[in-house]
Amino acid sequence: MTKKLCRLAMAVLLTALLPFSVAAQKSETRYTVERGDTLWDIAATFFADPWHWPKVWYDNPSIKDPHLIYPGDTLTLKWQQGKPHLTYQASHTIAADEPASPVPSVAPLLLPHLAQDTLIEKARLVALPRVLGSPEGRRLLSAADTVYIDAALHAIDWQVYRVAHTFSHQRADQTADNRPQMVSLTHVANGSITDVASNYSVMTLTQVNQEIRPNDVLLPAPDRVQAPFWPYPAKIKATLLGHLYGSEYVAQGQLVVLDKGAKAQVSAGQVFEVTQPGKQVVNQPGEYQYQAQADKTPLEVTVLPNVKVGELMVIRSYPWMSLAVVQQATQPIKAGMQAIPPSSARISHER
Repeated sequence: MTKKLCRLAMAVLLTALLPFSVAAQKSETRYTVERGDTLWDIAATFFADPWHWPKVWYDNPSIKDPHLIYPGDTLTLKWQQGKPHLTYQASHTIAADEPASPVPSVAPLLLPHLAQDTLIEKARLVALPRVLGSPEGRRLLSAADTVYIDAALHAIDWQVYRVAHTFSHQRADQTADNRPQMVSLTHVANGSITDVASNYSVMTLTQVNQEIRPNDVLLPAPDRVQAPFWPYPAKIKATLLGHLYGSEYVAQGQLVVLDKGAKAQVSAGQVFEVTQPGKQVVNQPGEYQYQAQADKTPLEVTVLPNVKVGELMVIRSYPWMSLAVVQQATQPIKAGMQAIPPSSARISHER
């Protein structure tokens, strides 16, 4: 959030704390969008609760597309009979030599792996082309080096991935043999096909992130255009299956896999709170103590409330699972924790 937006947030907050008759005198607040702002920040600044965004961005005829607001544009907030109304004026002062990029919905740094890291159905792995090796048998390769691929490929641009971890969709009505399984793929390199034979291809590397090994798999280079999305509250509960690459704990900015996907109406932009189960306290007043896992004695139990330990945003959804980035974390997050609809989401919006 820019410094100017922080100052505006303080002014809006102070106005909200004044008696209505005094606050009504300041019936208009203007803000000129700056580089570094996000639509999420602006909504949070004007209303102290970003979940109010649908009433502002989408229910306002003067804003045809909230994803096409640019630095330099002016937003004016007016209160009419106690309800917010936002008007929008496009700027005509964008420098000709400076390409205009619309203000993003959320901070791009929250989506570090959106273009590369992915999940794929395990059953698809067997059909993917794989790396055979380099002419010299080296693993440590750099841009402009050559590798051989075990299939005749006709597309030009490809990405090289390494299989990292397997996830199973855990449903009570499924046996271990028929549960949908997905694997996470780590992006290790990019390359272009330069020659094709009947049963192999020659690929020149254009980018290398880490060592390339025989059996690494290839996927066609994806379309880099990512459909814009806005954060909005999830409506169902989900369970964290774990870190995308199998690590025990997950920190802020890293990716997790959820056990709900498109079949459960989970889609990109949905926000979940991550909660840790409350501790169990046993015995009577004056003798309270935490219940030990090994304690089998039937005792009167008081369960403390669940505690919020983080926040997730879904960045990609698959039929049975979804991929989410950890936006906030007050402590390490791990598999088995619950993801629930945000408690602060008092206003929902059907897109």
